[in-house]
Amino acid sequence: MKQLYSTSLLMLLLTGACALGSCSDDDKSQPDTPPKTENKFSFNEQTQPLRSAVYEMKETTPEGDNKQEETTPPVYTFYLSPTQGLTDVNGMNVADNYIKVVSNQVNGDVDLSVEGNEITYQDLLLNAANAGQAAKSEVSIKMLSTKVVSIALDIEVAGKKLTASYYGLCSKQADAEEEGKIDILLDRVINSYYLGKAREGESHNYYFIFSNANYSSSPNGGVTLKEPGYMFVADLYTLPKEDVYDMPTGEYMPSMLYEDHTFDKNYSGVSHFAEDGTRTQLPLVEGESIMVSKQDDVWTISVRVVDYDGMERTIAFQGAMKIKDRPAGGAPSLPQIGHDVNINCFTATASYYGNMMNSSTGMMWINIYDEKYQNNKGENGMAVCLVLFHDLFGNPKDAKLMPGTYEVNQSFKHSTWLPAIEIPMQGMVFPFGTYAQMDDGSNFGQFSYAHKGTVTIEDGQHMEQYKITFDLESLDGYKITGSYEGTVPVTDASDDKDPDDGTSTLEHDYDMDLSGVNTATYHVPSQVYVQGIGHKPTTDYDCGFQIINIGLEIEAEYEKDFVRRKPGGDIFRMELCTEKGKENVITPGEYKVQPNRWPDYFKPGNMLPGIVLEGAFTSSRWMHQDYNTAESGYVFEWMDGHALIYDGVVTISEVPGKEGHYKFEIDGICGRKHHVRGTWEGPIEELGGSKTSDSKNIRTFSNKNVREMSEAYRQAAHQKTQMGK
Repeated sequence: MKQLYSTSLLMLLLTGACALGSCSDDDKSQPDTPPKTENKFSFNEQTQPLRSAVYEMKETTPEGDNKQEETTPPVYTFYLSPTQGLTDVNGMNVADNYIKVVSNQVNGDVDLSVEGNEITYQDLLLNAANAGQAAKSEVSIKMLSTKVVSIALDIEVAGKKLTASYYGLCSKQADAEEEGKIDILLDRVINSYYLGKAREGESHNYYFIFSNANYSSSPNGGVTLKEPGYMFVADLYTLPKEDVYDMPTGEYMPSMLYEDHTFDKNYSGVSHFAEDGTRTQLPLVEGESIMVSKQDDVWTISVRVVDYDGMERTIAFQGAMKIKDRPAGGAPSLPQIGHDVNINCFTATASYYGNMMNSSTGMMWINIYDEKYQNNKGENGMAVCLVLFHDLFGNPKDAKLMPGTYEVNQSFKHSTWLPAIEIPMQGMVFPFGTYAQMDDGSNFGQFSYAHKGTVTIEDGQHMEQYKITFDLESLDGYKITGSYEGTVPVTDASDDKDPDDGTSTLEHDYDMDLSGVNTATYHVPSQVYVQGIGHKPTTDYDCGFQIINIGLEIEAEYEKDFVRRKPGGDIFRMELCTEKGKENVITPGEYKVQPNRWPDYFKPGNMLPGIVLEGAFTSSRWMHQDYNTAESGYVFEWMDGHALIYDGVVTISEVPGKEGHYKFEIDGICGRKHHVRGTWEGPIEELGGSKTSDSKNIRTFSNKNVREMSEAYRQAAHQKTQMGK
């Protein structure tokens, strides 16, 4: 499942820039690429290559009373020829040099004693009539797809020997009904622009790029495919209709003079991208035109090319398409959804970034998901990201959504929303601002960048609930609409707060005493908290996650009765990123605490910073436990010191001569910039059961200020002790 990318905030902070800038799609008809094999045949000891293959298929109907009950397999006739470029039976007959194989068996060995099956080449003939006289009769046919076949022959009859091996593309003979068929279907619109009047003459210019594969774009408009597939560029000129965005249909002839119904040969063509990224420019069939038709809202734009394997094929885009003006800042780099989006809103979260733009307004980042996107139920889940500017809160912890109507603006003014931009970061491009995202199963998904419309927030029917309605228009002219009503948890992600954020009780550097811990534990969480987004499955990321506790704060809860550690004292927790698949292995090395919990920092060798969730200190943190023992022997523990770890490093090494024992050297830094240091060594065991959320494993505390929180726990523990006595 994809996440809405708040990671791009990092680059926004680094650059201070905020200006508009310029897939997994099913590869429906991409030809299969045959393996590197030598296709050849030998007849009476003379060997020739096999360069062309064609087949035709005919359905057969049973005769007699069993017409409705019997199923008769179709009959296939294969033509294998040493002549290059033959794509139909007529071409085979003209060349008059081919092996002909007839069979109704195309999934393995062929029995030539079965009536109808036959092999012929020149004066060699082997079928049911003389199969019993053959010295050798070995034939195998495997149809690997509608376009790829594997055929092997080893025939000897009447003193004639024929062997053949072929593995590769095999063109299907078109029936009369198949005239005008599409060999390679493209269903991704990369560009569909109206560029205005041509530089010469009266024609107007339309520019299209289509593909059947995931792609990436560069700021200068260049496009490349990220997986094997085809890219079709059509640079067309025509006299426009009254509605210039409804391009005239018909035949577009090659030309360079910008006449009506022509295409520019210098800027039109088809490219094939191979598995290794090699790009091959495919020549158009000599004299062929680009054909444009439209039925209802479905466009078909096609051309004939000589494919990378020498075969002539028709390649075409077919589907709905909206022609629009090219964006002033250039085309988006990330794939666009290309149709209207209405989101059936299911849940929402928000992050408050405070005075991010130094505009004296508070920036609120709202993510709204449909059920499929939120629960990772499959492809085409939808989500929307809304970046709004409203009140600036003196205490960021009081931040909440502010009712009102928000209009588009790039000035970060109050009651506005930010249109989408693309920000390059670490060699990639991330969206930032207001946009919709569709999880299509690819690495990034598809996007729709909002640049017009309104966002409205109202108080909901119940306390702490809101109604959020968005009616937006994308950069390429499509609708982005939806409405959500319910709770919207707000996470403070601002830098407006004092460095003392209430997560540390330390007044100075602190040296931990971890000697009371006999055995450390680890467990593998199934979810990780992503800052500004919420809990996400750990499987969404290219690393493993591992939580190590040098002392559990609620030892008795795990039925160990203080076997792993003594009551009271220091305990330390760390949330580490490991190599994928090594979550259940303690990996020695140096783990640097990262500045935040964004996906860019989910990499092996990193340690995630602590965070407060639902009043609980989670992830990487130090705690000190005090305790009292009742006359009954029951031990009461409470926390009297704590610090979330925001910086620093933890080094793990194996203890020589002690298998399964590890040494931890800890130098963490809390929110008050004090160091938390300590060393521990000993055995580590897996904590029973995988935890779905780090915050579910620990005691929850009221999110008051530091001294109030500590004093409240001290008093509560004292009362419990008195009750026990």
